[in-house]
Amino acid sequence: MFRRFVAFLLFCIPPVVLGQDNVSEIEKLRQQISLQQRQLDELKSLLEQQQKALERLSTTASPQTAVQQTKPEQPNPAALDTAALPKKGKEAPSYNPLSFRIGGAEFTPGGFMDLSAVWRSTNGGSGVATSFGSIPANNSPAGKLSEWRFSAYNSRATLKVTERPLENENISATAYLETDFAGTVPATAYVTSNSNSFRMRQAWGSVQIGKLEILGGQAWTLMTPNRSGTSPFPADIFLGLGQDSSYLAGLLWVRQGQVRATYKVTPHWTAAFSVENPQQYVTNGTLLPSNYSSQFDNSSGNSTVPNGRPEFVAKVAFDARPHNRSVHLELAGISRQFRTLTPDNTKHSAQGLGGSVNLIVEPVKNLRWILTTYFSSGGGRYIMGMGPDAVVGPDGTISPVHSYSGIAGLEYQFTRASQLFAYYNGAYFNRNFITVSPGNYLGFGYPGSSSLANRQIQEATIGYARIFWKNSNFGSFQAHGQYSYVTRAPWSVAPQSDSTMHTHMIFSGLRFTLP
Repeated sequence: MFRRFVAFLLFCIPPVVLGQDNVSEIEKLRQQISLQQRQLDELKSLLEQQQKALERLSTTASPQTAVQQTKPEQPNPAALDTAALPKKGKEAPSYNPLSFRIGGAEFTPGGFMDLSAVWRSTNGGSGVATSFGSIPANNSPAGKLSEWRFSAYNSRATLKVTERPLENENISATAYLETDFAGTVPATAYVTSNSNSFRMRQAWGSVQIGKLEILGGQAWTLMTPNRSGTSPFPADIFLGLGQDSSYLAGLLWVRQGQVRATYKVTPHWTAAFSVENPQQYVTNGTLLPSNYSSQFDNSSGNSTVPNGRPEFVAKVAFDARPHNRSVHLELAGISRQFRTLTPDNTKHSAQGLGGSVNLIVEPVKNLRWILTTYFSSGGGRYIMGMGPDAVVGPDGTISPVHSYSGIAGLEYQFTRASQLFAYYNGAYFNRNFITVSPGNYLGFGYPGSSSLANRQIQEATIGYARIFWKNSNFGSFQAHGQYSYVTRAPWSVAPQSDSTMHTHMIFSGLRFTLP
């Protein structure tokens, strides 16, 4: 019996011991697998951190990535849409857009090289930019001669700088510089070197914090009509599509120093307010008492004008795209102040006010209808300086001159690279004068006044624009053609002189635009 028990123990002990050894080995394997899994998780986390660091470094160092992350400038609805133009021949190589980075700032040069030609049936002597307020009488020597001008002075250079000074994405800074060559004309400009002077058009900087943007510098006045929003960028301003560098008779525009605040109320509504440089102004056709002629500017660059305060401008704009058709509506108003000082040190002042309602809509695809209006008491300077702001009596009292202007037009992009445009526009200035004695007057539009005292100026324009080639990396090459008919009617004309003046104008131009 004992032997059988011993044999039983000898038979059972090895399996039990072997089972215990197997259990121990399985537990060791489980521990090793758990340790390896923790190591894999730690390695994965480290790789993710390194990938994020590489992305941040690439964003800082790569110009292309920075360009892609920068908010693009709002496109110009009047520009020809050639993105989908069929490509002929070999596909153009792909390059980065024309921009570069210095530190954290992105610099984007732009502008265009322009060659303009103009023929006029009368000799206004104004170059490519038409002097609407001085069209010569048709029976005068200048009215019996035509003129031809050929110039590149309308060429333009721009530089836009954008920066995010802080890591906070809601804060960004922008600087913009725009220049051309239509400055002071030297005596030999058309004799030898044609050295047209470099001049500043716009120079401003802005900071945007969320929905609020603060701008300071020289820019288009807030009263200038917009195509969209309230921005002073050329793509957002309505200046017409023609080649005349005086734009359209009756267009409301000034470029001057200002501080502007813009608030994006909703995706559709924008409100803006600006404080702008003042200048009380009269034309050469306005007669002031001799004591006050130095207190008003008459296009002579008078820097002694005693401006009382800045000019205040406000604008509200609405933009939408119902049924994929663009709609832009804006209301704008301006407040001005004029003042004089009499020889006995008595001060007189008067207020100037103006309002504007502008509309650009797309009733059918690619057809835009434009309507701008302006009504003012003392706002003639803003209609291209063609009318006076006010007149002054012998005692120094000030009386604002009522002035009005407007534009009605159509722009039709009938192919991706071609566009037709037509405008009818003009300005009207009320007469305002004082009878000092029989046959002796002061002011604007009095009997026998200068032929430069304009009652109205009207213009009809038709034109065509064609883009022959466009590439977002290299720019575009385009041509413009324009015909305009302008009439000018003074309040008074000399005996035997035409009561109205008119001229026919034909413009053409070639332009290479940087991207």
